[in-house]
Amino acid sequence: MGRGFHLLDHSVCYKVSHVLMCSLWTHHSSIKMKPTKTVPTPILPNIEDCQWSPSVAHLFQRHYILQTPMYYIRWIYAVVYSLYLLFVLRAPTDADIVRLVENTSLCMLVRPAKNGRTDEYEMTVDDCKLRASGGYHLKHMSMLYKKGEDAVQILRFTRNGVNLSNRSQIFSTLYFYGTLSSHVKCHLFSNSLVRHIVDRDLKILQESTYTSIPLHYGLLHSSISALQSEGNVSRFLGYGGVGIRESLMEESRNMRAWEGHQSGRRWDLLGQESLLYKLFRSRQALRDVMRRHGVDQKLLEALFNHIVVHAMDHYGCDKSSNLRFSLHPWHVGCSTHQAFNTNMFRVLIVRPNLNPLAPNTLRSINKPFYRDLYRELKIIHPQVAEEATASVMFFGMLL
Repeated sequence: MGRGFHLLDHSVCYKVSHVLMCSLWTHHSSIKMKPTKTVPTPILPNIEDCQWSPSVAHLFQRHYILQTPMYYIRWIYAVVYSLYLLFVLRAPTDADIVRLVENTSLCMLVRPAKNGRTDEYEMTVDDCKLRASGGYHLKHMSMLYKKGEDAVQILRFTRNGVNLSNRSQIFSTLYFYGTLSSHVKCHLFSNSLVRHIVDRDLKILQESTYTSIPLHYGLLHSSISALQSEGNVSRFLGYGGVGIRESLMEESRNMRAWEGHQSGRRWDLLGQESLLYKLFRSRQALRDVMRRHGVDQKLLEALFNHIVVHAMDHYGCDKSSNLRFSLHPWHVGCSTHQAFNTNMFRVLIVRPNLNPLAPNTLRSINKPFYRDLYRELKIIHPQVAEEATASVMFFGMLL
């Protein structure tokens, strides 16, 4: 793959940016709060803009010195912990599947069921570009589920037009899409945001420049990237993702699933304790903190994805660490080796991994802007506030 990726042209970037801002953060009038305006942003969504350049050379150096050694230390821990998990894993249930959807960025695709029943919800993904090793292609999926007072039930799940009843396969399919599509979309603004901060020497946001660009470079170009299903990671380190990196890049520009959510967004659809509602409140909190500290509102969407959505998504996805399933959506069962591979991926890639010597968490930064934001987020989501970082720091501290 190397340096062969082409950069997005500006027309595509602006379209992606518009859909992200309108579809993800426009709220419904049923919430009795003052509507928030979407301010045009100079930050273009482009995860591919992660090449080394003189202006960000210091960020690459910092990353290699502080984060790279932790990758190997973390790998030793991951092997031991992944072996332990093999003895406590259990199969996913309907409740686990719904929990994954409602507590990660997938929640933004949930809408009321078309049949009008108030206790049923659905989500649909069309024209997906993701491909998995072995020649498999996830083109379409849809789910209809019911939530009662005491239980939840998956009423229907289809993948590429075929009904699935195997709960492990359903969970794996959603996990595959969630980690390689919906989560990647909250990474899209990071590279451009970092370059914007560095080029303008915005010292108030300096901590939001760390790691993101070299991290993305490692994911997309390193020979030991966990996103390379048949690369050195799987050959020598014993784990690796199953997605094809080229398809991840194509899917990162695909807003088809999100375009239908540009209007009629009900942030309280899943309740005021839901992640969906907490995202809405967090965006408002970030906007207010930016105003208090004189940060340009044009950076709101980029900072929101870069700091808040990214952290909440990792936190929610990590809650499935006790479940047994294969990373490959088309595996019918889950062998011991496949379960171990899933464990390694979750511990090193999904779990919020931080270098204790340079965690870059909001609570560890002694600057007024980040301290203020930490206090606001702690009111909304205390657990995420403790782990949220000023920049995209997770994904296993890849080389």
